[in-house]
Amino acid sequence: MNTQNAVVSTTEITNFAEIAELSTNLSKMETTLTLTAEYIELEKPSESFRGVYIGQQVMNITDKATGEEKQLVAARFLNNKKVYINAGAVLLSEISRANVPVGTPLEVTYIRKEGNTKIYEITLLS
Repeated sequence: MNTQNAVVSTTEITNFAEIAELSTNLSKMETTLTLTAEYIELEKPSESFRGVYIGQQVMNITDKATGEEKQLVAARFLNNKKVYINAGAVLLSEISRANVPVGTPLEVTYIRKEGNTKIYEITLLS
């Protein structure tokens, strides 16, 4: 009989014990931040938002015209303990091109629209 799969490591037990302990203190804990993301849409040129870049996520959307399910990649930002996302192609392209690391404070400004594409300016904050 192979007992390798039946062995539980001390690390797993310790982590489970820590999780169990955390669960007993839930009523005493304060809210740290909201993980549910809100889509942030810039409507007019010169509108902007600030946020700490925290990576990307895949969004599932339904095409209103065709009913087809699609996946879009969106940039995630943290501002005042709340997560915001934006799936602008140019925004994602600029963040990728600049190789912006997670944890970078940015200001995103909507500059203009070219056809159906919004053009953004991304500025580092310090």
